[in-house]
Amino acid sequence: MKTPGIWTRLRLGFGLLLAIVVIICSCLFFLYPAAIIIRLLADTELKETGMPSLVPEWFEATSARHAQWAQHYLDSEYAKTLHHSEVAPTEWPMFGAVFYLVTAEELASRGMINPESPAIHSAIDLSATIVASETTAEWVRQKWGEQYLAEENIFYRMLLLMGLSSYEKLARDGRYNELLTRQRDLLSREIDEAPWHLRDDYPGECYPSDILWAVAAIQRTNQALGDRDTELPEKLMTAFDQDPVAVEGLPAFQMHSRKGWVLQDPRGSGNSGILLFAAELDPQIARQWYAHHEEQFWKENRWAVGFREHPNDSTTDFMDVDSGPVLFDFGTVASALGIGAAHSVGRLDHVVPLTLEAVACSWPTPFGFLVPSIMGKLGADSRSLGEVALLFSMSRPNQTDGIIPYRGEVPNMVWGMLFFYTGAGLLFIWLEIRAIRKFFRALRDLR
Repeated sequence: MKTPGIWTRLRLGFGLLLAIVVIICSCLFFLYPAAIIIRLLADTELKETGMPSLVPEWFEATSARHAQWAQHYLDSEYAKTLHHSEVAPTEWPMFGAVFYLVTAEELASRGMINPESPAIHSAIDLSATIVASETTAEWVRQKWGEQYLAEENIFYRMLLLMGLSSYEKLARDGRYNELLTRQRDLLSREIDEAPWHLRDDYPGECYPSDILWAVAAIQRTNQALGDRDTELPEKLMTAFDQDPVAVEGLPAFQMHSRKGWVLQDPRGSGNSGILLFAAELDPQIARQWYAHHEEQFWKENRWAVGFREHPNDSTTDFMDVDSGPVLFDFGTVASALGIGAAHSVGRLDHVVPLTLEAVACSWPTPFGFLVPSIMGKLGADSRSLGEVALLFSMSRPNQTDGIIPYRGEVPNMVWGMLFFYTGAGLLFIWLEIRAIRKFFRALRDLR
């Protein structure tokens, strides 16, 4: 019998190698996500506390990617290359660094992570450097000039306090205490004295959610520095719970800070965002706001649950960088941040199904959550920022006394994604096993 030629052997060998690669990829990108969903469905910690038992493990794995991105972001001075109108690449790095620090603080306070482990320690240090860096602030300097740390500019200064106060609680090295003290004093006085406690994020742009976060950041800074809390949280929550800021029981999405006019009614992303820290300032008002948020924006159908970006009686399909994609009436940002909002007021009946949906649709792999990674890479040249935001929302603590337990329902979307991952993975593996069997038959025939 004729010995097979070299090209025939190479062709058969390449086919065998390709089949093995496809089987490995099927396990990593299809069967692995299915296994994660199954694990979450059986996770008693998720059902009892609202947070998956895998969060510390996910956080540590994300930390290495986050540290790598942060080092590159700082070394390349990427922020200097951007125009101030580019929202995602300017805001997301600052947001992501703060989300990382706040999440690390929370998990460390529960003893779930070791902040001194190499990957986490590096990511903490680099995140704080990003937050404090004058280079990072280039886009707000373009908007506000060299006085960007002295007046208004609420969004940036809020994140400065939020991130560095978490860093100080983790590191206790006093590195940024002078900056924290100065900004805490200036910002608290400015918000306290402003009509309706409204000040601008950017010139002519005032978002109440950022002002509430700023007051929460001031309170967190007081705690980090060991100083006494002020009456500002009570004043702000009272003002935001009544005219002119409140619209049908919820703070407006955007206001005119000088006139007190509502420029945008409440939106799902804004409601979920403001509720992430509202309960730290006033648990009772936060519960009331969440009840209005649920009544006006919560949607359930046979396949999914979540928050809409616009009220249930609205027919608009408007979306922007704040809302993220709006799919089948569900706002992705409103629902993702809704996990943390529900956590903060003890609504495990919402936390658990939202978490199951978020993980299932994020395409979990051994290399991270694929969908948030792609969105972060496209929006801000970072694979880690989307993952960090999701873990931040999953780890928000309950700030209230009561809990509404999980009722046991699993959205059909979760089952659908489980069947998709399992079915696709097994199909690819079956096809490649057939190809491997053909390879050996062909090889046998050639001998």
